[in-house]
Amino acid sequence: MKYIKKPISLLLALVIAFSAIVVSVSAETVDSEIVDSEIIEIEPPVENVPEQEVPSDDGTPVNAMPTINGVLDSFTRILRVITGTWMFPRQSMNIEVDEFLTSVSEYITLNSGLDFAAILGNIPKTNQIVDLVTDTFQIDTAELRSRMYEQSNKYFAEDNAAMGFVYGFIGIYFSVIQKCEIYSQPREGSPEIYEVYIRLTFKDGGQEVFFPGLLINTITGECSNVGNDGIVGIGFNFNLSEMLVYATINCWMRDFGFCYLYDLLATSMPVFFKYDTRRFKFEYNDMEYMIQIWKGNYTISNGGEVGVYCRDKSKSGTYYDCANDEQMLPMSMQILHGDKVLVNKPLQLHWWVNGFNLGKTLYSPQSLTMKFSIAMTDEEMLKAFCEAIDNSKEHDVIYTVDGLTVNAIW
Repeated sequence: MKYIKKPISLLLALVIAFSAIVVSVSAETVDSEIVDSEIIEIEPPVENVPEQEVPSDDGTPVNAMPTINGVLDSFTRILRVITGTWMFPRQSMNIEVDEFLTSVSEYITLNSGLDFAAILGNIPKTNQIVDLVTDTFQIDTAELRSRMYEQSNKYFAEDNAAMGFVYGFIGIYFSVIQKCEIYSQPREGSPEIYEVYIRLTFKDGGQEVFFPGLLINTITGECSNVGNDGIVGIGFNFNLSEMLVYATINCWMRDFGFCYLYDLLATSMPVFFKYDTRRFKFEYNDMEYMIQIWKGNYTISNGGEVGVYCRDKSKSGTYYDCANDEQMLPMSMQILHGDKVLVNKPLQLHWWVNGFNLGKTLYSPQSLTMKFSIAMTDEEMLKAFCEAIDNSKEHDVIYTVDGLTVNAIW
């Protein structure tokens, strides 16, 4: 893995501009009547830090659906070229959603403008070519599916998830999906938690039921996975009570570190990202650390990030590894617009504390205030980090020190 991180990081930079959309489209959550009465109040994570004046900004409306539809249309065109479905009249996939998830979708639409029913209704049907192939060559799709699943399970048993997914996908795709049903049911022993399932009906009459990895807690509004890799494995969870998307500790991005190119490409596509960032570099424990902060617009959300990255002192360039478990630090973060708290992440041990608030208004990065706190490991690290802030060229981050904790405002 260590030999391919840098090359893959360059490829990842090309994809990162779409990550916020993937996060937003993947987040499904819970009934409004339950959540409205269960919003959790958390003490502000940063105190005793002098306030700064920020520019006044009433914001601009979020054009959620035009943005999403534009991206989906681009993907549709690409799929048509790849699969050859451009040769046929456009059709949408037959997708049905149950009443509970429909109410979830309506709640999200009400609070953010994202219309999941419209999104699902516009997912293109891409199996016209394979339908023609299976009919022409009289392929026994049930038998093919069984063989592909057998190979898929074999690879998964060998911890080769990539090949496992490939064979599983081939089995599903060549079975010709006739209908997709997305439904939910209370979890056994925990009726407040709903499990979301997908049922596929194939042309040959066969059916498969999948648990993609989505749990909805109707009390807390938390939407998560059974593991720690985010909803359906995308690396992000969602909290309905705060309309907040945030990364899990073991999200897939952790394997690819961070480099300047990510920011360069992201900010060169203003339709997706528009944010400010600051980098604080220092040496500690024979390592070069970089603590980077961000605040601004993430496609259809306002948010911020605080990340911890490390590398050997002998290395050069802009690429850093994400902090490992031993290098993680206790951190907290808030993003505010005036007195309104948009993001509130309480103190937690992490390498990348972040939050992206889905709403109906986008604010300029300059009108947002970030408050964050980081507990350093010892006095040596504390001194090195504070000196890095003092030596930054912008000089727009103000901080105070409480023991080993740095409380800052930007």
